[in-house]
Amino acid sequence: MTTSTHTNLYTRHFLLPAFLAIVLIITTGTASAGEFNQVISIGDAMPAFTELPGTDGKTLSSDDLDTDVVVLVSLANHCPWVRGMDQDLVKLVESFADKSVTIVGFSVNHRKDDRLDAMRKHAKEFGYNFAYVFDESQNLGRALGAARTPEYFVFNKERTLQYTGALYNSPAKMNRDGTIKYTKGTPSEFYVSDAIEALLAGQRPAITETKAHGCSVKYETT
Repeated sequence: MTTSTHTNLYTRHFLLPAFLAIVLIITTGTASAGEFNQVISIGDAMPAFTELPGTDGKTLSSDDLDTDVVVLVSLANHCPWVRGMDQDLVKLVESFADKSVTIVGFSVNHRKDDRLDAMRKHAKEFGYNFAYVFDESQNLGRALGAARTPEYFVFNKERTLQYTGALYNSPAKMNRDGTIKYTKGTPSEFYVSDAIEALLAGQRPAITETKAHGCSVKYETT
């Protein structure tokens, strides 16, 4: 056997499989977080946050949340998808007002119309009945892998992720004239509500991840 032939066989039987294994590990690791969310997985712990300023003039920390279910929602005032679904978010909060559920909206965008002053005006205009906080560091959004607004993250009593994604199966958008249109007609699957109901009943949600539909979150480069 010549040296060239021996080298080719070594490359084929040892180096190539090793290279493919490395590629598989890398690509699998990137996608293992979830089908749509590439950062956080179902069962992962809720990221901690400390003294984020809210539209109510108070600060909020993750340690303040003591209900059986916690829902974090990525929001952005300027986003027509957020505006289109604001009324349904408010209704969601109302529907669980007498249950052990806390819903917290958060914004991380640095554009002027998404910062705290604008958030206060937006919360008042749309009748927000939940805590709405600003995370200038963007750490909470990054830790959650929040890529869209709105995007929901539902955690159980142990503060592990049980559902992430869209509010329901027909995203709504506010048009320039102020009218609201559901993209797929009247919603028929209420993912977040169903997840909350399941957790309150001591069960796991039937659906744990969907694709969030909305505006992209604008993260600052570091």
